[in-house]
Amino acid sequence: MNESTNEQDCQDEAFFEPIQGSGLEDCKPGTFSYSFASYKMYFSSSLPVAFTALAACSSMSAASRAPLSRRHLDCRDASAVKGISSSGGFWFGDFSVGNSSNLSMLIDTGSGDVIVNPKLYKPSASSKPLNAAFTNTYGTTSSDGTGNGTVVGTLYTEEMSYGGLTAVQTIGSATGTSDIPGDGIVGFSGSLFWQFPGNSTSFMQSLCTQGKVSECRFGLVLENESTGSLILGELDTEMYTGDLTVGPIYLTGWAAMMDLAINSTIVAKDLTVELDSGTATIVGRVTPSIGIQGVLQNSSEGQQLVGYFPCDKPPTVGFSFPSQSNVSTATKTISKNSTVFNIPASAWAAVDNGSNNCTAIMSGQDFATFPGLWVVGQPFMQGRYIDHNVADGTIGIAPLKTSTTRNATSTSSPLPTVTANGGMSKFAIGRWTLLGLTVAIASLLL
Repeated sequence: MNESTNEQDCQDEAFFEPIQGSGLEDCKPGTFSYSFASYKMYFSSSLPVAFTALAACSSMSAASRAPLSRRHLDCRDASAVKGISSSGGFWFGDFSVGNSSNLSMLIDTGSGDVIVNPKLYKPSASSKPLNAAFTNTYGTTSSDGTGNGTVVGTLYTEEMSYGGLTAVQTIGSATGTSDIPGDGIVGFSGSLFWQFPGNSTSFMQSLCTQGKVSECRFGLVLENESTGSLILGELDTEMYTGDLTVGPIYLTGWAAMMDLAINSTIVAKDLTVELDSGTATIVGRVTPSIGIQGVLQNSSEGQQLVGYFPCDKPPTVGFSFPSQSNVSTATKTISKNSTVFNIPASAWAAVDNGSNNCTAIMSGQDFATFPGLWVVGQPFMQGRYIDHNVADGTIGIAPLKTSTTRNATSTSSPLPTVTANGGMSKFAIGRWTLLGLTVAIASLLL
């Protein structure tokens, strides 16, 4: 495990541009905040939909939830790179909260709050009780992608650190019991998935708005099943090879539009894919053509389609990113060509059942809140650098320079062949948060 900080000059301004007609064009620098002003979102019907989230244009912006970016970013002066480790299907990093140091906390891009598990939080001299309680609900609390639980406790403002970076952060001290593995959880999602009441933000957002990082972005590197790195405040180009494949994010979280590819052929278009480091599996809209056999089973969340395949013949399934719709309208830093990123062959087996029969890490489950959403967890991320550019509202993916996951393959494909169209439904936004994503969902296809 290594740790480093890097002093850099202040960066140029970075901001989201409002879509004309969104009502935000008159906002002046320094007087507004918004997570996404207004983004065009393409559904399977190819009809653009203006998606507006948490926009504000008044002196109240300072009291509202902090934006993912501002027109004028404060001076960013540092970054931090530390190793992270895996346990029980989840990834953990070492954080300090108040006088509680070396806390092994779950790193979760699908939720946004910071919670320290019961009896572990030691207040520092800077601690301030907020005289408020929290109740957070999480799903996918088990390594097989199932399970859910509720965590309650009290809220404080406190100094929190990772590497050489420190920010004043709203944190929750859990009471009673907690289903969160390790010493707690650090959420890195956008504002949609923040559950704390009031004006709390994610730890990454706090670092950005308080001027503690050189760039408002973070990288997640999962080299294999046990080693990785979390990079805050910079893009570490020494870790990956080639150029980043870049696409826009939606829903003020880390969801992107992707196309499903089987044997490098597109079979479903414009899927909403949530890249979720807090989920150890892949939950989505599974069809028999993927190359796995499904068995319908009951779980605590309802019926679940569990996949099986011959251990010596894992399927070749991946996601083409950005989606064809995004590529056709690409501007600025968005990639002009799609790249198919396959799920590593070595990551497909969740359980080896013997007799050349393996349980797949991909499953299907039907939830009502987000029909058609794919929750794509750590198996897809292995062997890749995942850049989360908060300021630009983009995700970037590239293969690592050195990786034990050699079969995390990718294929450039400007216009892949389409054999079938997948659909994505409009969905209402709920505040039910998954451990790694706000609400699990997958339309079940049998």
